[in-house]
Amino acid sequence: MSEPSSEGSPTDFSIAPTGGERPEYLVQLYDCLGRLNNRIDGPYYLSECDGTMEFPNRGLYFFFSPWSVLETDPAHQWFLTRIGTVGVARGSTNTLWNRLRQHRGNQSGIYAGGGNHRGSIFRQHVGRAFIARDGLEGTHPYWGEQFNGNDMPDTTSIREHEHCLETRVSQYIASLPFLYLNVPGDSKPGNDRARTEMNTIAMVSHARRTTPGLHDADWLGRHSPRPEISSTGLWNVDHVHALFGIDVLDVLEQYIDETVACMP
Repeated sequence: MSEPSSEGSPTDFSIAPTGGERPEYLVQLYDCLGRLNNRIDGPYYLSECDGTMEFPNRGLYFFFSPWSVLETDPAHQWFLTRIGTVGVARGSTNTLWNRLRQHRGNQSGIYAGGGNHRGSIFRQHVGRAFIARDGLEGTHPYWGEQFNGNDMPDTTSIREHEHCLETRVSQYIASLPFLYLNVPGDSKPGNDRARTEMNTIAMVSHARRTTPGLHDADWLGRHSPRPEISSTGLWNVDHVHALFGIDVLDVLEQYIDETVACMP
């Protein structure tokens, strides 16, 4: 896997809505996502999803910015902000819907409307951006902390206190359009899901790190304390500096043909 060489690189560019120029490999990625959107009758919103929907057991998901109107706008105007997958650890039994549900948060129970950011790194990143943007560091000093050992604070009172921020995170994530891709196969490192996730994250990250004009200053993640997020426009930390191969686009095309609409 390698980043594209500047020598002999494509000269055909598309203009992104933020004023930057997307390199051809990124244009092709968005073209693939546009075809996926049509294929599965997308987009989807977590506020409208539940366990009765026939999501594929294993696959990838792609979240976009709140202002990406996948219903009507052409793909070259979308802004991809999160790429994730499930079933890449050997023996994992986690499903795509279960992962999406963790990101969505709770719809019932004592913490209805909120969620558990300690079980969803996506939620954790969004919450930290809210904290940094709104100066809430003193209000939520334990956000993202994993509690264990003999010196644990009162975790129940902490979770009750964090519920208001968890609710904001749920509302934000629920507003994001997303697509899913069916990528079956055994749970193990290096499977097609893992390779596709890594390569697409690295591809988007490389384009935005080398073309700052692809960013939008209004995106919440620009306030993230993690430079991997603020500099790439992605709610991702892993793989943002990885090398990538353009052949991931062929893999995407293959699995788009094998993905169907998710009907309740």
